[in-house]
Amino acid sequence: MFFKVTQLNKSFGDKKLLKNISFTADRGDIISFVGPSGVGKTTLLKIIAGLEQPDSGDISFASGHNDKNPAVMVFQNFMLFPNMTVYDNIAFGLRAAKTGKKLIDEKVCEMLDCFQIRDKKEQYPRALSAGQQQRVAIARAMVIAPSVLLLDEPFANLDKNLKAETASFIHNTQKKFGTTTIAVMHDQEEAFRMSDKIGVMLDGKLVQFDTVDRIYHAPISIKAASFLGQVNMLCPKAVDKIFIKEPLDFTTHQYYFRAEAATISCNPRGEWKIMEIIFFGANISYYIKNDNLGFYVNSLDSHFKKGDVVDLAINKILKESLH
Repeated sequence: MFFKVTQLNKSFGDKKLLKNISFTADRGDIISFVGPSGVGKTTLLKIIAGLEQPDSGDISFASGHNDKNPAVMVFQNFMLFPNMTVYDNIAFGLRAAKTGKKLIDEKVCEMLDCFQIRDKKEQYPRALSAGQQQRVAIARAMVIAPSVLLLDEPFANLDKNLKAETASFIHNTQKKFGTTTIAVMHDQEEAFRMSDKIGVMLDGKLVQFDTVDRIYHAPISIKAASFLGQVNMLCPKAVDKIFIKEPLDFTTHQYYFRAEAATISCNPRGEWKIMEIIFFGANISYYIKNDNLGFYVNSLDSHFKKGDVVDLAINKILKESLH
């Protein structure tokens, strides 16, 4: 354990925004917190950064962290100095710490190379793309070697084409530095791509904190699962119309499945009919119905047509206890 948050609580007026938030991080972990707007994600980052004070709770580091720069936060609007070049923006923290000129140049040049922006060093922020501005902002934070890097909505100002590339870039760069990184975001796909662990925040609580694999495949609740991808609720009436691999007991559990955890196959005598086809590039979402029952099934297979009659098989069923 390198970094620990214990029982953090924070209220604004009558609204309790954070409720007993606790988690730990190992050195070099990349962690993302996801959840709906207003759930307290950015407030949590600000408390870790020392920009807000909690009502109660504790934040602690193991030995060996940077006492002078325990946590540095990069805001979603980057907050670069518009009157400074890329080089001077990155050098700002070192100059403020009275670092020698030679060491400043060495460290800044290292950041320019690492973040692949050496050719931009004499340019001003206004001449950069959003992705380049973000790299400058992260480089400015990393040049002072913080114990923890905090990223507030790192993909908010990037177009879709840049998000996946940037998520992979941040992951690879931070692994190279070995710096514990904590981000908050709405982009679930990028959270999975960038992170080692994900925390799901709902109603001010950290309802699940686990590895990306377990967060996806073993969600703690239907509500948590729904925030990380589309889910379909099962009911007893639907069971006889589906190929499933296990018996279900609806007196003890509520059952559901992810849209990508099911497959459809053409069968003129099938129970389901394709009512709608929604294209998402390589992925296709099929909405199928049987009377008043309807499910979404995601597939890479594009040969189905609207009106096709199909069978439905569920490969993995998730469940939540009713008690």
